[in-house]
Amino acid sequence: MNDSAQSEIRRLAEGIRHSLALEDDRISAEVRADAASLLERADDRLDLGEDFTVVAFAGSTGSGKSSLFNAVAGLDIARVGVRRPTTSRPTACVWGDGGTEILDWLSVPPRSRTWRESALDGDDQRRLHGLILLDLPDHDSTAVEHRVESDRLVGLVDVVFWVVDPQKYADFSLHSEYLTKLAENSANMVVVLNQVDKLSLEEQKAAAAHLRQLLNEDGLTDTAVRLSSAVTREGIPEIRSILADTLDSKQAAAERLLSDMQAMARRIRGELGEPVATPDELPGAAHLMQTMSEAAGVEAVAQTVHDDYIRRAYRRTGYPLLAWMQRNAPDPLGAKHGDNRDELVRASVPATSKTQSSQVRLMAHDLITESVSTLPRPWQAAAAEAERTSTNQLADTLDSAVTAVDIERRTPGWWSLANVLQVIFFLATIIGALGLIVVAALELAAPGAMPWWTWAVTIGVLVLGILGSVITSVSARNARNKGANEAAAAVDADLRSAVAHAAQSSYLQPVNAVIATHRDAYQRLA
Repeated sequence: MNDSAQSEIRRLAEGIRHSLALEDDRISAEVRADAASLLERADDRLDLGEDFTVVAFAGSTGSGKSSLFNAVAGLDIARVGVRRPTTSRPTACVWGDGGTEILDWLSVPPRSRTWRESALDGDDQRRLHGLILLDLPDHDSTAVEHRVESDRLVGLVDVVFWVVDPQKYADFSLHSEYLTKLAENSANMVVVLNQVDKLSLEEQKAAAAHLRQLLNEDGLTDTAVRLSSAVTREGIPEIRSILADTLDSKQAAAERLLSDMQAMARRIRGELGEPVATPDELPGAAHLMQTMSEAAGVEAVAQTVHDDYIRRAYRRTGYPLLAWMQRNAPDPLGAKHGDNRDELVRASVPATSKTQSSQVRLMAHDLITESVSTLPRPWQAAAAEAERTSTNQLADTLDSAVTAVDIERRTPGWWSLANVLQVIFFLATIIGALGLIVVAALELAAPGAMPWWTWAVTIGVLVLGILGSVITSVSARNARNKGANEAAAAVDADLRSAVAHAAQSSYLQPVNAVIATHRDAYQRLA
């Protein structure tokens, strides 16, 4: 058994075990039972090793299966025709020493076992060393126990040779109840059209072609078709050659287990349904985040930060006289002063209204429903329960998201420069105005007493103060608006990011966990 096949078998086995560990309603009872049985069989067969390959001859009553078995074995082991007792026991022929453990596992009675080694004549049987060949009870026997035993062993052996006769090779029950259902094991099956000695050469070709067509329709495109006759021994050497090649490859057991594992993985994936996108991966998630941000009061907080920045900046950079006159203007935070304005900003967050909560819940419900709509009902029910848990914690989730954001209280360096310039230009305006008044008064009192340059200096200082104040005020206003917008935008982005993170990690996380569990179970079986 090569390492890659064994590794793939164990990988799929682990995926199946993982699926069985899911809650009971995730997988049907029938599939759960079949999967558990397969895992047990796989473990047993792997433990038994690859020294022996088990091949079974299965067929209906009258197909000549036992005669073919004897012809291949070269011994009269299986009883044929009317002399065969009514029994549900299989007959085994073993080439080489050993094989007892596998025969015990197959529950083949000791009295039904024959070791071909004891009858060897030279080395003509050496290529078949390591073969355990079984002659199964008739799968269409009137005795129920015969059919049960045949079905059990067909599910355990490594390779099955289906022996059919010219009269019943197209039997509907054979194709519908057995061959079609075992299509995944087509590479590990051979169909033998036996008793061809009863047909002419043209009839043999026609029957073989028809059988090939039926097998293709059953999905057994990889299943070989061979013709044989226990009477004339036609096809016996070819069958023995196929058996020898199978033994040489030592892949039959691995291929059978791998195909069974893959088939079971497909069955479970079929019950799980295709993986789906999580709600936050859908196009409508952006709208939900926007609605949640509105419900959390993000725009209101951003506006408060904007207004607070403008107020604080104006007190530091506005025209001194006007800034002093507006000292009693309404504070956007409801407080005139205070070193804890960041706490006041947080306190300004509006409570989530019932209408907003309802909008969020409705949008989230629609988004989650869209996300899990293609999953089986048990998974949809699990997602709905997770949604209810998140909805009950909606207000706390949004509040925690907003209050966890660090709102920076900006105090740019240009405020101090603007404040110094405003003071300087304001003083220059006052000094220039007072100087102009003094010069004018003296000139009135003593015409011609004041030199001309006194007028130029006082007027120059006044103009400088006025122009400087205007330029500084306009520049400061533009800078205040830009800074306020930037501060508000930064807070808005941080808050929206926090809300989105809360939506994904807290609000939608329980639903995402259900979807992730489903996706993981599916991918383990891929």
